[in-house]
Amino acid sequence: MNALPAEAETLVSRIESMLAQAEQLLASGGSDEAAYALRETERRYLPDTLKAYEDIPPARRDVTAAEMLVEQLRLLERATAQRLALLAETAETALAANGAFLTERFGTLDTLPETAPVVIDPANAPPATLVRRVLERLEGEPGTDPIVILERAAVRLAAAFPNIVTVRRAGLLGRGPVEQVALDVPRPDDLLRYALERTRQGHVQATVTRFLRGIKNKTIAVDVGEWTQGLIADLGAYVERERGARELLTRLFRETR
Repeated sequence: MNALPAEAETLVSRIESMLAQAEQLLASGGSDEAAYALRETERRYLPDTLKAYEDIPPARRDVTAAEMLVEQLRLLERATAQRLALLAETAETALAANGAFLTERFGTLDTLPETAPVVIDPANAPPATLVRRVLERLEGEPGTDPIVILERAAVRLAAAFPNIVTVRRAGLLGRGPVEQVALDVPRPDDLLRYALERTRQGHVQATVTRFLRGIKNKTIAVDVGEWTQGLIADLGAYVERERGARELLTRLFRETR
């Protein structure tokens, strides 16, 4: 990736981000052209395009070669966006159909009585529920300043998951404001690093990096909402496996309830 022109790296990052968004939709099946094209883009089209450029000796990678690469990546980006939109429309149609079925089966929402608030017992609650509550509390606190958000995330997440959270600070001896909060979440076959980082423009960027057998595979920038949903699922599975993490999270939940 370091050998690619800057514009090509940006295009690759955007394509990979869209492919990451498509993973959940593809997991539910789909054998139409859009699903096939997205799978092949990740498996073949994108890697083959990059390899064709990288096979050119560095001394021959001139402006013309860079322009051809960028043009091909733009084509892939637009095609990927189109196929992702088609796949999303299919999922939205299925959701609407399910809503119509539920309404027909149970009636409209205003015809049903209100439900009593659910009291969660942290000792018996599913790990994903406890993880979700931690993140909901973090998101529910006031303030939109990126520095405040990262400081808050550093404190809350480090307290809940001390074994997998790292915090990077600016300034002399790392005593300045938080620049990045990262959670290294182990999975059965790999490790995902979920990171929140302050950009030079003063925003908060969410990224996910995959490590396979300790080797960095790829990093993609994602929407904070997608980042949160992925983190809930993977942290929930981690807490399910790690007894110590479950006990700490249960105790923290009881203390802050």
